[in-house]
Amino acid sequence: MKILFLTPWYPDETNPNHGIFVRDQAVALQQVHQVVVVSAKVDYTNFSLFSYTLKESDFRNVKEYRISIKRSLPFLNQLVFFYIATRQTVKISRRFSPDVIHGNIGYPGAFWAWLVSTVIRKPYVITEHTSRFAANFRSSIHKLLTLFSLKRAKAVISVSTSAAAEVSAFINKQPIVIPNIIDFEKFPVLTRNNDATWQIGFLGSLNGNTKGLDILLNTLVNVNTEFVLHIGGAGKLLEEYKVLAKRLKIEDKCIFYGFVSHVEVPNFMKRLHFFVSASRFESFGMVMVEAMACGLPVVATASGGPSDFINSANGILVDKENIPALQHGIESMMKNYQQYDPDQIRAFAVKNYSASKFVEASNKVYASLT
Repeated sequence: MKILFLTPWYPDETNPNHGIFVRDQAVALQQVHQVVVVSAKVDYTNFSLFSYTLKESDFRNVKEYRISIKRSLPFLNQLVFFYIATRQTVKISRRFSPDVIHGNIGYPGAFWAWLVSTVIRKPYVITEHTSRFAANFRSSIHKLLTLFSLKRAKAVISVSTSAAAEVSAFINKQPIVIPNIIDFEKFPVLTRNNDATWQIGFLGSLNGNTKGLDILLNTLVNVNTEFVLHIGGAGKLLEEYKVLAKRLKIEDKCIFYGFVSHVEVPNFMKRLHFFVSASRFESFGMVMVEAMACGLPVVATASGGPSDFINSANGILVDKENIPALQHGIESMMKNYQQYDPDQIRAFAVKNYSASKFVEASNKVYASLT
């Protein structure tokens, strides 16, 4: 089968981590199908009324097309995006002749997929990756276009049970849950850390407060056991979090690494006893499963996706935005750390989040279209 992946999230030179899970899925499907990926993004750093670049590349036998569209005037910007993205995608489609279009991200991915589907007359499915689905309705037009195209998709896929429930409330259609995947070759099981001081890990974007680093810092103030918090991530709130750590008088216990590329994540994990996610919202929780792939137990908030995979054998799940609950979870992890078996933790991750598992589930969706 020939599958055309459409995605506004995809790794590129300026952001090598962006949408890397979409690339992993395309590579996994390429093992049994022919896959072409088209990524389209607005370049907000450059202005032009109607200008774009198109770059071709190959990654592990997947043909990639990256369309970069320079920002235009308000409102016109979106029209230009859809016109250029659809026009170029249709040209690519006529050479590739896909059997199915697999769009990603409700906006703009779903409407873009609908436009291409309408022109080339091929069915489309959509995977919604975002957390807080309704938060993406930046205007009534965004909401209208998103729901219009999701309702017309042959199938809607969500990456977790909680994300599926949120989407279904808007489209009166039950999404199929197909989780993200991990490339386990990149994440070997780590030798258990024997450092006398607890080494705790946090990794996530700091462009907003969704990942809950402020909650974690305020929680660790109350933890009397010696620890070091390893903080990976960059964004506009980075300096604000450094100031917060200083104000809380725990800056000497925090190491800020800044941006951590995906290829560096295994080395980041090597430093740790366990990983902590204090997220307010998670559609899935890739970094937590990556920590589990390394054999690390995880303390996580019940923020959505983690409720699908955190259990008593691999970690502790606590209420979100609840500092006493998170403190209790971290202290319980320290007390019972030796009870967590790294090999068992990894085995659970491999069983549930392997490429083969993803391909098997996706094949069922594709087969239902024919």
